[in-house]
Amino acid sequence: MTNRHIVDRALPNRTKLMFYFPIPTEGNEYYVVNIPFFENVVIKESKKARYQKYSLVSRSSNLYSYLGADSRNLNLSFNITLPHILEEHPEVNLDSYINYDTDRSNIEMEKAKFLNPNKDDPTPKGMAFTLGTKYTQDLAQNTALSVLQNAHITNSLNTEDIQFMKDRYGITRPSLADPIINPFADPLQFQPASPAYQQNAKLDVEENQYRQLKHTIIDIIIYWTNIIRSSVVNYAKNPIYGPPIIRLRHGILYQDIPCICTNYSIDYNEAAGYDIDTLLPRQLKINMKLEEIRTGDFGEFNSEDANNIIKRDNLAGWEAVVEGETHSMDPGYGGAFS
Repeated sequence: MTNRHIVDRALPNRTKLMFYFPIPTEGNEYYVVNIPFFENVVIKESKKARYQKYSLVSRSSNLYSYLGADSRNLNLSFNITLPHILEEHPEVNLDSYINYDTDRSNIEMEKAKFLNPNKDDPTPKGMAFTLGTKYTQDLAQNTALSVLQNAHITNSLNTEDIQFMKDRYGITRPSLADPIINPFADPLQFQPASPAYQQNAKLDVEENQYRQLKHTIIDIIIYWTNIIRSSVVNYAKNPIYGPPIIRLRHGILYQDIPCICTNYSIDYNEAAGYDIDTLLPRQLKINMKLEEIRTGDFGEFNSEDANNIIKRDNLAGWEAVVEGETHSMDPGYGGAFS
């Protein structure tokens, strides 16, 4: 039988949305937040020309005057799936997807504000970890205690399993009002140190590490979701700073297209279920309607100047395709953005 190998396409590095948020205190500098596509994205593109139509007497065909064209519309549909990221991309962290168009030292303080809630920490403090821990402490502990107080269940458990449940859910002793559930031994006071218990403890450590990794990734997913939500709002403290410019990069077909988001929707796949700790849907379904915006400095388009983003964002006509070196109107073909 022929061996088959799965080749990593490095999709998150080759296809993503880049959100450029203006920094009010830094002039032309930007916060840049990247949202990678971990799964294939569906892109539907359309663009409409505007014509003035003239109908002349006794002429069997119309005449047209070209009035321009509407911006290119890009409708995006993509998924953010928790189990997929958790299993295939456990290395995900915000440091990989936030950067800045500046080298000024005082911006590092702003960067720290963005990253601090999500930095690796022995005791994570993110939203997902907090909610998940509270679930374990308040709800799961009560459930485990009720199980251990049921003689029909505990009589069928060995002492290692009982001790594992006690340690796992932080149960120190039963309530004084609870009846004795086993006349021969009190399982809630048993302290074995058997190899089986040690193995259970090791598995518990691995489970906790997995839970912390899951909570870290959930925090990042929530952050990305809020970035998408922020794509249609301005800077409330100073409204002259509008919504972010979003650049679409998707392989060779879409090279750093500057856009604005006019509409978004967030749905979820009911069949995929929910994360039990946080009730986060395991698969979010994102739809975004983008419209291309090309301003630059209202001068000549030049996609070959890798160091001049402004020139590369200028409006391009068909001459860029027919006569240009890159045969493209996209601003990214002359060199990828940093």
